[in-house]
Amino acid sequence: MPKIIGITGSIGMGKSTIASMLSQIKIPVFDSDKEVARILKENSTVINDIGLKWPEAVKKENNVISINKKILGDIVFSNVKDKVFLEKLIHPIINKKRKLFIKKHTNFFFVALDMPLLFETNTHKICHFIFLANTIDRVQRTRVLSRQHMTNAKFELIKKNQLSNKERLKLSSKIFVVNTNYGKLVSFIIILTCLFKILLKKEGQET
Repeated sequence: MPKIIGITGSIGMGKSTIASMLSQIKIPVFDSDKEVARILKENSTVINDIGLKWPEAVKKENNVISINKKILGDIVFSNVKDKVFLEKLIHPIINKKRKLFIKKHTNFFFVALDMPLLFETNTHKICHFIFLANTIDRVQRTRVLSRQHMTNAKFELIKKNQLSNKERLKLSSKIFVVNTNYGKLVSFIIILTCLFKILLKKEGQET
């Protein structure tokens, strides 16, 4: 079985940067955000359930129902019960996809799970170590507010619904913090250093 790398961090901290760097050195990456987007686009059961719960979040054209992700996001990030309802629809599917991803890549030494809710879903418990993306508040805010359909109010709601990095650090002793505000080169060096430490540790155990 491969060593499982968790990638997480609050919104706008640089998770995608870390995931991209791991991909560049041929480590397979499971991107939970992309999988969620695919589910909301292609899974008819989930789409229908969302339509029944929140008719205002779906639109129908030529007998095809699709999700308005902006409206859906506004709904679930402003109401905890709605957020829990959506998570109960999506998380079991994500869990199945994650398990299949790991099974598919058993011949790799490392695989990575890029998951904003790594700790909230207890997926951190299967990780051998975790890269926690981090940056200063000003950089985080600038990154997030540059996104389409993002507002200050929505940003604050998203942060409220996620664990802070300080809280994440208390939940695992296997975390490597990657400060992405120093630029991609520095982040890459931090990541490579951590990977080499893991490899050297394994080599030492085998000798």
